[in-house]
Amino acid sequence: MWFVRDGRRKKMTQLILQTILLLVVSTVFAQEKPAAGSPEQGKQSYTKYMCYTCHGTVGQGADRGTGPKLAPSPLPYLGFALQVRSPRLDMPAYRKEFVSDQELADIYAYMASIKPGPALKDIPLLNFQ
Repeated sequence: MWFVRDGRRKKMTQLILQTILLLVVSTVFAQEKPAAGSPEQGKQSYTKYMCYTCHGTVGQGADRGTGPKLAPSPLPYLGFALQVRSPRLDMPAYRKEFVSDQELADIYAYMASIKPGPALKDIPLLNFQ
């Protein structure tokens, strides 16, 4: 039965370490106050860094599943910044040396400024009845 206790101890140790790591990361990002962003500058940076190639021209997401939808209603800024700086899956990392914090805040402001489109029922050309 010693192996059961060791297995539980190992899982408990992993859980504690993951919790500590999450707290450290949360604390670091909580202390970073995002700069105020400019939607106009963000649109230029979004184009400059070719974010549209994966996320669509207005952040609507790509048809072929290459990039998720970013707008309207993007992730909270800290999650957005974490994904851009240390991405999961196939997205390349955009470090501060390449995309500044201000440019990142501008891109986020641009994503946040995009309004949702009308509901399909509110588009007259789509009402065939």
